[in-house]
Amino acid sequence: MIQRKHHSLARQTIRAMTDPGKPTEGKEAKPSRLDEARRIIEEYAADLREIIMQLRRKLN
Repeated sequence: MIQRKHHSLARQTIRAMTDPGKPTEGKEAKPSRLDEARRIIEEYAADLREIIMQLRRKLN
C-alpha cells in the first residue's frame, strides 16, 4: 500500500493567506524563480534605457 501525505484544505488555505514576500519566523523568504526572473529583466531594461538616454545626449 502506498502512503500519501495528507494535505488538508485548511493547510492550503493558510498557505494562500500568508504573504509570500514576508519572511517567516527565523527564515528569510527566498524569491520565487518567476520573481527573480522579473527582477533581472527589469534591471536589464533599466540599464538599456540608461544607455539609450546617454546615446541620445551624445547625438544632440
